[in-house]
Amino acid sequence: MKTLSLYILKETILYFLVSLFSFVGILLVLRILKLTNLIVNKGVAFSQVVQVFISIVPTFLEFALPLSALLGVMLAFARLSGDSEIVVIRASGISLYQLLRPVFIFGILAFLLTLFVSHDLKPWGHKKLSQSLFEIAQSRSTAGLSPGVFNELGNMTLYAQEIQYDTGGLSKVLIDDRRSTEERKVITARSGKIISNPSNETITFLLTDGEIHEQVEGKYVLTRYKTNRIHFGANDLYQTQETNERGRPRSLTDSEIQNELSELSRPQPTADLPQDAIDTLNAASTEGPPLLSATERQKRVRQLKIEQAQRWSLPFAALLLALTAMPLGIHPPRTQKTWGVGLSATVGLLVFVVYFAMLSIGITLAESGAISALLAAWLPNIVVSLFALYAIRKMGTEKWSSFGQAASDGIASLKNWGPLRLVFGEREAPC
Repeated sequence: MKTLSLYILKETILYFLVSLFSFVGILLVLRILKLTNLIVNKGVAFSQVVQVFISIVPTFLEFALPLSALLGVMLAFARLSGDSEIVVIRASGISLYQLLRPVFIFGILAFLLTLFVSHDLKPWGHKKLSQSLFEIAQSRSTAGLSPGVFNELGNMTLYAQEIQYDTGGLSKVLIDDRRSTEERKVITARSGKIISNPSNETITFLLTDGEIHEQVEGKYVLTRYKTNRIHFGANDLYQTQETNERGRPRSLTDSEIQNELSELSRPQPTADLPQDAIDTLNAASTEGPPLLSATERQKRVRQLKIEQAQRWSLPFAALLLALTAMPLGIHPPRTQKTWGVGLSATVGLLVFVVYFAMLSIGITLAESGAISALLAAWLPNIVVSLFALYAIRKMGTEKWSSFGQAASDGIASLKNWGPLRLVFGEREAPC
């Protein structure tokens, strides 16, 4: 039995690694064109692109690992089914319950690996990615811009008909400056140039022959200029007010999330101020995180709690999906040889899509405050657990010979259900 367990564990790990590298490779290929464009067309140093490339991988491993664990077990048992090894194992008196041991061991390994990614590697990846993009923004402020379209730059929008990536030159420029809600400006210019100063983290827009459209004390004011210099901090240009100081929840460590939750739980003297007053205070303040209104604080707390719950639910999902995959991966040898690994891969992807859909719907409801963050993160795991227990019990007692046979019997029983019999009709017995 020990030899059989090691054999199954080896097969499972092999297919897990194949699935993981395939999934990661597909996601990276989708980013290659954009990274190549940064090097070839926008003058970003290759070393900076490599940093971005390395930082991207941990950001999607949190979902790639549970999916790969699911496919790894399914493909391993599909291969055993196709070679009739499952039939031989059953004929020798070995119960499928006994085959759970290597699957459970593999699930624990997948759980620990996903746990490390969720709590340590993912926050590092998001933080490193933000830092790398920030360095690119400082050294090549035009790298993230595209000509002829409206580019969202934090609390500003920039349009330039032409962009010279080597010199930072711009032509036919329009800037919508929304950094201050009370002094919103629309600035136009015949030409301009972006000058980046990495030493003091400032970026200057040197504009010529243009106009400034703004509203001052309720009156429309038009100012024409020959030369105009607009100075921006890099934070103003490439980060929104929400993520400037507080950071996105997924880039925060566990201790940072807990500290911020403790901070937000304390009453703020500005909680009852109107939004325009809070915007004015934030515009005047240069240090510390931005002040939040009562509504914004509630939204931020929900986001942090969702992230906190997800960092535990997804590692458990890797274990639960691995256990679920065993009964799903067993098929009759003839069926498996006819359809090949495509059958198991398709079923596995459908299961993960259903799981991800439940998780996404739950998160959306939790962000709106309709349900708690714990329920949103753990409800898909509860559903998967119940299905896994039911399927394993049916397969272990040999009431199901395979999941495909069980699905066929279920469809047949459904057709015999009263109301549906009227739709499909009753077949006459042959004479």
